[in-house]
Amino acid sequence: MKSPRNEAKTNVPSPHDWRTSDDDEIARRRQRAQTEQLRVANLDPQYPVFSNFKVRSGSGLDYQVEIRSISRRRFSCTCVDFRINALGTCKHVESVLLYLEARHRKLFRDAQENGHGRIDIVPDFVSGTLRLERDNGDIPARLRAFFDAESRLRHDDPEAALAQLQKAAIPELHISQDVAPWLLIRQRQEDRRRASRDYEQK
Repeated sequence: MKSPRNEAKTNVPSPHDWRTSDDDEIARRRQRAQTEQLRVANLDPQYPVFSNFKVRSGSGLDYQVEIRSISRRRFSCTCVDFRINALGTCKHVESVLLYLEARHRKLFRDAQENGHGRIDIVPDFVSGTLRLERDNGDIPARLRAFFDAESRLRHDDPEAALAQLQKAAIPELHISQDVAPWLLIRQRQEDRRRASRDYEQK
């Protein structure tokens, strides 16, 4: 398997070529991660690979990157490019991958090949609820009351369900950084629907 570092050197299209594939666009972001002055810091060092990282750009802006799976390329970043490019990556994510490959080579390789045992709770934008993501194994018995066979949340109130899950203190359970903004958007939409309904009733 080629490393991200090698791929970035060999597969980057011309910056003037707009007829690019997704692979080309990813390679461009890997190259930018190599050439720009991006500084990476692990926000939860007890988890060297599957963790949340702060990436500081050369302009001094900070972005938060989440690494959930290397083998399945499940990442998150708070930058605009990640939200709109539909690639599932950005230069900040790629900079973290390069950092991990250089700093934790053996752990990074193992993560690529074997995944991990952590269970992530992430928004499911298609079904409008929360779901579980994991690399290995079935849903643990203590989570089956909360999630169905499709790994989607059974409950209509995600915030109440999350509060119960946090009280359960399941060590391998991790709530994605994408959940809080998703809940905020969901609440705003509900507030607008309620305001519209109240206006119509009056």
